[in-house]
Amino acid sequence: MAENGHVPALLAKKDVFKICAVAEPSEERRAAAERFFPGVRAYASLDALLENEKHLDFADIASPPVYHFSCIKKCLKAKLNVLCEKPLVFKHNDFAALAKLAAEKKRALFTVHNWKYAPPMVKARELIEKGLAGNVLHVELHVLRNQPSITAGAASNWRHDPKLSGGGIMTDHGWHNFYLAYCLAKGRPVSITASFSYPERNALQVEQSCSCQLEFLKDGSVNPVTAEIFLTWQSPVRKNWCAVYGTAGVIEIRDDIVILERKGQPEQIFSTGEKLSGGSAHPTWMAGLLDEFARALANPGSGTENLREAEACVALLNAGYKSAKAGRRQAAGKLTFF
Repeated sequence: MAENGHVPALLAKKDVFKICAVAEPSEERRAAAERFFPGVRAYASLDALLENEKHLDFADIASPPVYHFSCIKKCLKAKLNVLCEKPLVFKHNDFAALAKLAAEKKRALFTVHNWKYAPPMVKARELIEKGLAGNVLHVELHVLRNQPSITAGAASNWRHDPKLSGGGIMTDHGWHNFYLAYCLAKGRPVSITASFSYPERNALQVEQSCSCQLEFLKDGSVNPVTAEIFLTWQSPVRKNWCAVYGTAGVIEIRDDIVILERKGQPEQIFSTGEKLSGGSAHPTWMAGLLDEFARALANPGSGTENLREAEACVALLNAGYKSAKAGRRQAAGKLTFF
C-alpha cells in the first residue's frame, strides 16, 4: 500500500508533502523507498528513525494493522502528526487513548479513508448534499471479490494471517464500508447485526464473507437510518454495487456508473470513469484524502470529523465481531465524539 497507493499520491502532492525519512525492516523494501525518494534517510526501525529525526512534521503509517497502535503512539509522543492506514486500531480503549494523546500533543490523528474520494462516491454524496434523494432512509453497500487483496511488491500477504490483519473481510473491507455508510447515513452508529461465512478448508482461518445490518441515528430523530453491507472474498466476479434510498429518490452506484432515479423524472446517468472495484491501491483517491490531511495539519482541530468516522468504525468492528459470535444484535456503545 505504501508503494502503490501512498507514494504516487505523495509525489503528486510534492509541493505540499516531502518524504525525508523511511522506516522499513526489509532491506529490499528500504531500497525501493530510496528509489522513489532519492536522498531519503532510511532506517531499519521506527525507533531508530524517531531517535535520529528531530525535525519531522508528520508520519505516514502503512504497516500491517497489528502494528498500528504502537507506531501511532510512538509518533504522537514524538509530537508528529499522524496519517495511518485503516483499520486505525481494533479496540475502542486504544482509540480513546490515541485520540486523547493527539489532543494533548495538539497533533492531528488521521485515518486513510480514501474511499470517500472515489469518483463514484464523490458524485453520490454530491447528489445527496443537493437534496436530490431527499432524506436518506436506507443504504446498501456490496463488495464482491474472489480473494483477499494481494498487492504486487508486498513483502508478505499479511491479510492471510489473522495475527497481522486482526481479522478477515470485515476487518479489511468492513472498515471502508462502515465509514461510507456513516457518511451516507449522516448519523451516529447505534447497532449492528453481523453473520460470517467460514468455508470448508479455509486456509485463512478468518471470515471470508460477511453480512451486516446496521442502524444510524440522526440528531433529533427517533427513526434510525438503516444500512445493509455485504462483503465477500468468494465471488466469481469482482465488482461493487451501492444504493441509497431516500424520500425523494434512489441513487445507485454500479462500479463507475452513478444513476439517479426520481418519481416523475427521467433517469439520470453519470459516468465517473473510475470503477470502485478497479485495483486495490487507489492512488488517485489518496489525493483528495491528502488535501483533507493537509487542512488538518494547518488546523489539527479540523480533523475531528475523520476521528469521528474512525471511532464509528472501531465501534462497529468490535460490535460486529461480538454479534457474529453471539448470534444477535449488538449495540455500538457510547462514543467519545458523538
